[in-house]
Amino acid sequence: MCNLKTLSLLKLGVMTLFCLVAISCTKDTIVNGYLPPLPIPDGVSVIYGDTLSYQLPEEYSADDISLEITVDHPGQQVDKDHSLLDLVKQSIKFDREHSRMFIYSGKLYPNNTFSSEFQNTIPENYPIIITSKTENGLKGFSKKINLVVNPAQLYLKNEPNATAVLTPYCLYNDPQNTFDLVVDNFNMEGANFQFDPSYGNKDQHVNIVNNQIVVSDKAGDPNKKKEWVYTLRPILFKNGYKLAERDLKLSILPEPKLFYGIYYQDFDLTIIYNRFVIPLGNSFKSDAPVVNPGRFKGKFSIKAITLNDNGFNDSNSIFSIDETSGIIQVKKNSSLDEGTYKLIIESKSPEGVMLSTDFNLVMQILSDN
Repeated sequence: MCNLKTLSLLKLGVMTLFCLVAISCTKDTIVNGYLPPLPIPDGVSVIYGDTLSYQLPEEYSADDISLEITVDHPGQQVDKDHSLLDLVKQSIKFDREHSRMFIYSGKLYPNNTFSSEFQNTIPENYPIIITSKTENGLKGFSKKINLVVNPAQLYLKNEPNATAVLTPYCLYNDPQNTFDLVVDNFNMEGANFQFDPSYGNKDQHVNIVNNQIVVSDKAGDPNKKKEWVYTLRPILFKNGYKLAERDLKLSILPEPKLFYGIYYQDFDLTIIYNRFVIPLGNSFKSDAPVVNPGRFKGKFSIKAITLNDNGFNDSNSIFSIDETSGIIQVKKNSSLDEGTYKLIIESKSPEGVMLSTDFNLVMQILSDN
């Protein structure tokens, strides 16, 4: 049977052992603990000029944590002033105060591009290695990120075009025969536009001056009677590397066009859709008309309506046109007669140029057979 002294010694021993275990566990937790991983995928893709932003865990805001960057083949020289490592380092920035990391792709070059000026090819991706170092007992890490920078998006100012080929239009002897080349989020310092010499423009009457396509008054048909198409490819270069390119078909017209239909510039083919047969009394909605060059698009209106070439008074406002889009609508009704309704459509451009076309609706009582 234990006496009081023995119990006290036993209790003291247990407490001492507990403290030693607690200290040991705390030390092991610190030594074996790691920083939270960077919330960045192993593979990252970005359009040249765009900026990527990543929110980091709050642990990265501590002063005793540092992040070092390197790449495979760090000494590869890519231009006069930069190695591959130099470019990557200047493109990645850490905001310690807000625990964020930014990748500025506009400080790099698109991957797989070759510079004849420096006889160098940018790798298929930027193999970025980020290594963390700490002084707080937590273990650091080494993470590899394969960053792919895709070519920039090149387009024409005020002429949005989602298709692969840009299709600007202009008129003969028009003083506004210039088109601004635009690349989003890009500083043009040290860069320049050029036409691909293997494409059209054999007569050299369409040129690039700074960031503008300039059409000479000698371009196109010498008699200025026929429509003329130039097939071109503007390219944006920096230090010999290709940053962006886009195929372009430039049409020069003798006069502006307004019509309902489709124009296939590749084939110089116009298909007119300005005559439709609909059941008498049914509603109807047209597609928007085509206006070339686009800057001549103005407010649309219905100037006149005829029925079988005779005057027609639309007292019930069955016919209407959207003044912005040029879309024609017919209300469902029970008051119209059979026949051909011809609508004369006008559009007045901001410059005061008046364009006109017709749109025909043949209304018939259709049998079930």
